[in-house]
Amino acid sequence: MKKIITILITSLFFTISANAGGMIGVKAGLGDLEGTRTSNTESSGSKTGSVDHEYAAIFAEANVSDMISLGFELVPLKGQISTKDDTATDSKVTVKNLKTVYVLASRETSFGSVYGKLGYASADITPQSNYGHTFSDASDALEGPMLGIGAQFSLPTPVINILRLEATHTMFDDVKVTSADADGVNSDTRTGEAELTTFSISLAKTF
Repeated sequence: MKKIITILITSLFFTISANAGGMIGVKAGLGDLEGTRTSNTESSGSKTGSVDHEYAAIFAEANVSDMISLGFELVPLKGQISTKDDTATDSKVTVKNLKTVYVLASRETSFGSVYGKLGYASADITPQSNYGHTFSDASDALEGPMLGIGAQFSLPTPVINILRLEATHTMFDDVKVTSADADGVNSDTRTGEAELTTFSISLAKTF
């Protein structure tokens, strides 16, 4: 999937070079990541937890037509999700380099334009554990489809001339990790899934 994303990013920049229309911008907002354990060697029960935090991103889009654009977004930040202090094992997951390629379709209205987005997101993940436990056979990426809706408005300023309000929802595929204690005798394999919901405001420059 990373090769597919690389190809799509390359195609975007070729499109920008060949087409004079597009935009670049920055966005900031709040993201809520919810994870659910779907299976566990020791227990069949599921468990859900969530974490929310502010985030920022940069993005670029190239116009394919008057209503369709191809875009790429990058969250150049790193975050950590940790277990609670009272758990038997102290573990955490580092998430970084969240990238999304997408197609955006817009429609003009009397007050601006409304749009929908359909894309695919990918982020690098690294699990870590203390207390003598080790992780093996662990997934190294979160990947999944993204859906979004938003509204776009023109600003009467020469440099920043676009304002956007947007909400997105990303449904990541299942991930897996196998943990073992210090002597390697007891092991446990867990699988889980995650969903990311964001609400953001963007400022952009058309070209």
